[in-house]
Amino acid sequence: MQTITERYGKKRSTIFFVCCFAIIGVLGFIKINGDDGSPDCARHFDAMPDTTVGGRNAIVNCMEAVEKWCASSHSEDPVGCARNVEIDGDDRNVGKE
Repeated sequence: MQTITERYGKKRSTIFFVCCFAIIGVLGFIKINGDDGSPDCARHFDAMPDTTVGGRNAIVNCMEAVEKWCASSHSEDPVGCARNVEIDGDDRNVGKE
């Protein structure tokens, strides 16, 4: 059995792995910066403090962000979308019965 380095050479193996990591990094950066999902705050409703004024303001601000996102992304049923996102924290169940 030959190792990858013995078969293709050290230089080619290094270039291959560097390119793989670069592609994974670019795809991760695109995924993180993509605006294709519900607002991040919706995933953390359970962890938001609701007893303080700041906590209540954070929840209201998040609900407004979810409603705006649903109005632009799911115009066919923005109320149902907002309800699903606030319950589940994401939009996977939007439009499903």
